[in-house]
Amino acid sequence: MAQQREALAPPRAGDYKTTMNQVFARTRLILIGLFVLAVAATSYYQFYYLWPMQKCERAGAWWDPRDRQCLTPIPIWRLTGRMPGEPKAAAKP
Repeated sequence: MAQQREALAPPRAGDYKTTMNQVFARTRLILIGLFVLAVAATSYYQFYYLWPMQKCERAGAWWDPRDRQCLTPIPIWRLTGRMPGEPKAAAKP
């Protein structure tokens, strides 16, 4: 009978304080973990994607985001043999 009375009795005032402290401590740890994860993800993105791209573009080359390569553009006159300003060759029949 005494156990039933204790089970039906309202919780004591100190019980809420302990529970809330645990909730706040857990929430604080979760938020700190999310912050650390966000900082790590941002640092990874800058180190592996943003900084190489900026370095490549400062050098005057082209950045290929798919392969993450810095490529040097080839002028069209090197492929065709026709220098800039020269007239186009007539078509041969």
